[in-house]
Amino acid sequence: MKLREYQAEIVNRSLEVLSAFRFVYLAMEVRTGKTLTSLSIAQKMDAKRVLFLTKKKAISSIEDDYFNFGFDFDLVAINYESMHKIKGPFDFLILDEAHGMGAYPKPSKRAKDVKNFISQYDPLVVLLSGTPTPESYSQMYHQVYGTPNNPFSRYGNFYKFAKDYVDVQKRHFNGFVSNDYSNGKKSITDMMKRYTL
Repeated sequence: MKLREYQAEIVNRSLEVLSAFRFVYLAMEVRTGKTLTSLSIAQKMDAKRVLFLTKKKAISSIEDDYFNFGFDFDLVAINYESMHKIKGPFDFLILDEAHGMGAYPKPSKRAKDVKNFISQYDPLVVLLSGTPTPESYSQMYHQVYGTPNNPFSRYGNFYKFAKDYVDVQKRHFNGFVSNDYSNGKKSITDMMKRYTL
């Protein structure tokens, strides 16, 4: 197996971003080889032990790519719901379907677990998604809030982030008033450009 030319280019560009910021976001379309590209980045970064978090049904395909390509690092591929079963340390973390951590205004359990993992092991991080913000730019905050060098790290929580990056709307429903945080500003993606390929 050999990387396609565009995959090799993404790998090389990712090395620069990872070296500078310790995380990179690969916003690659479906069927463009995100798995193989991310595993190749781990290889080039001399990873020793890689954790690949994904959906349960994708694990066998990831393991096939790993064995067929002959990578020489240790790989553990599991679903997000099984994070509590893993034993570290890991020096490299790949987050498949990263948009699944994009809940707001409060972080999902998945996003909190990933943040705790990163703070415990300090791995290099690659986020993967074909649709980083499928419903709202606001979904980006909790995808990256666990990575220490993310562009929004000065905000202690989503609500502080929202003051600068979300056009908060008041919604009235059955006599109650609530805040709607779905109108994230385009400046969110502008801030993510240097980390995203």
